[in-house]
Amino acid sequence: PMIDYPSSVPRVERWGKRVRHAVQWLGLALRAGGVPPAVVVHPDAPSRRTALYKMCRALGVELTNRPRRRVLLTMRFEDATEKAAQRPAWWPAGAWNDRCDDIRKSTLERAHAQVFGYGVAVDPRAHTGRMLEKGDGNAVHDGREVVGPVDAPALGKVYQIIVNNRSADGRAVDLRLVFIRGQFPAVYLKYKPEDARYTNLTTSVELGSVEARFTPSELVSVNALMAALHVDYAELDVLRDADSGRMYGVDVNPTPWGPPAGLPAAASSEAVSAMAAALQSAAVSSK
Repeated sequence: PMIDYPSSVPRVERWGKRVRHAVQWLGLALRAGGVPPAVVVHPDAPSRRTALYKMCRALGVELTNRPRRRVLLTMRFEDATEKAAQRPAWWPAGAWNDRCDDIRKSTLERAHAQVFGYGVAVDPRAHTGRMLEKGDGNAVHDGREVVGPVDAPALGKVYQIIVNNRSADGRAVDLRLVFIRGQFPAVYLKYKPEDARYTNLTTSVELGSVEARFTPSELVSVNALMAALHVDYAELDVLRDADSGRMYGVDVNPTPWGPPAGLPAAASSEAVSAMAAALQSAAVSSK
């Protein structure tokens, strides 16, 4: 059993990772009483910090980017905003996330407006007052408030309304909703200080109740949103506006690390177990 790493990873580190993968495979084989099932991804080899890696460990399945005979599921796993990697000859049709080629915020915004009937985007040349300027790419965390109208909008930026996502105690709270083929096994509440609300810095993280945070009709719409983006597995960053009650999906990440740093160990274990169960049931039902 092997796994491929890019040539940018130093040779000694690559071999160390391969040895570790082989040792893990032997453990999985002993646990399974034979060749273990595999989640096969392409092109990236997921980091141990990814949620997918942790789900596979919980399920006792191998995670590799090489072809296997005993496959639980195949998934395109490419950590890029716009994906262009060529599929290998052995790559099967119908792999998860295979058609998810573009996760720019502007692409998400168009799909969100189509599904929900509203979105967060504003025309910076016409908008008067405060608005949020941030990069169109994924996981940039460079948001800043500006005052419109803006005569010359910056290239590669999107402009959005300021969503009042403050909780009852005044802290900004981002919701990160886990989506696995129509299932929503977890939602994280990420609390942020006021002066860092547009960054990835958190003061605390909680595991929330999906049913308490989203209505059934909203979850139906999120499912439609993911279908429009050709997503089978991802985590969606959501802001809930305290004034209007509306939810806004503002970022989609199909290669997430997780559970988030700062989540207590017991809650993290609970989230991984719930996600792993959803992944397995979705993989089985899709065959």
